Amino acid sequence: MRLVAALLVWLALLFGLPQVLICGVLLFSSSWAMPLVLIFLLLPFVPLVLMQEVRSWQTLPPAATATAALLSIAASGGFYWMVFARMS
Repeated sequence: MRLVAALLVWLALLFGLPQVLICGVLLFSSSWAMPLVLIFLLLPFVPLVLMQEVRSWQTLPPAATATAALLSIAASGGFYWMVFARMS
């Protein structure tokens, strides 16, 4: 399960990299929506942070990390759909 969780985390990061680039560009043109753009900008990195072991925290179980990665992938997919719908 640990290997699957690690693969999902890296897949979420890979799937979210274009989202990070798009949000980096939108950050300069978004006025009131800046908090939402920042959330979408940082979302692909959340599973990676959860996977890391911090000395004062316990490492999360692989199922929790895999769930966070799947939610990040789903949110990235929704973001891409929103961008595609606005471009049409």
